[in-house]
Amino acid sequence: MSAGLSRLNPEQTLDTPQCREMLGQFVEQRGDKGAQLLSVLSRYIQSCTYRHYPLSVEDQQEILQETAIKILKHHQQLQGQCSAWLFSIVRNEYIDRLRHYQAKKKVFEPDQDGNLVPMAEATTISLALADQELYNQVDCLERVFDEIARQPTGAMDMVIYTDYVQGLSHAQIAEQTGRTTGAIAKRLSGLRERVWQLKQELC
Repeated sequence: MSAGLSRLNPEQTLDTPQCREMLGQFVEQRGDKGAQLLSVLSRYIQSCTYRHYPLSVEDQQEILQETAIKILKHHQQLQGQCSAWLFSIVRNEYIDRLRHYQAKKKVFEPDQDGNLVPMAEATTISLALADQELYNQVDCLERVFDEIARQPTGAMDMVIYTDYVQGLSHAQIAEQTGRTTGAIAKRLSGLRERVWQLKQELC
């Protein structure tokens, strides 16, 4: 899990003493009473939803609440790197939410032509295999979107792609980004193809 954390948000990886102090304030309700820790957890959640399936604000809040409950219940089990432990809890809650949406065919991935299609259900032979496949897909997409985000146009590309996955029309994305509808259609076509190519190269 620590490798996934370093890829996902390297600038926000906490050193262990700082992380444990924030955790202690949250559990013991002292100092800032955990406000700083909750802020970090929220950034982890936003990073997950930014790079994979963009969850609603309500979903993100529910993940935050479930994560906070699990931390309160299991903080004494913390071993190793504190930030990696926190992220593993966020990641598990995020994947649980993905599993929920996958069951409703609301989680999408690009096909060979770059079009978004529901995630394949062939991996549902057993819950264990399905869970592992979701973990693998999350790991894969982290690598793909890290690569896209590193490019000169990466920040805008991520905004456009996220709006597209959320279901916004080309016209709506164009209005929000100050571009023409034609430019958005062309950029999305290139992005869909690039996502597919990177999946083959990196995963």
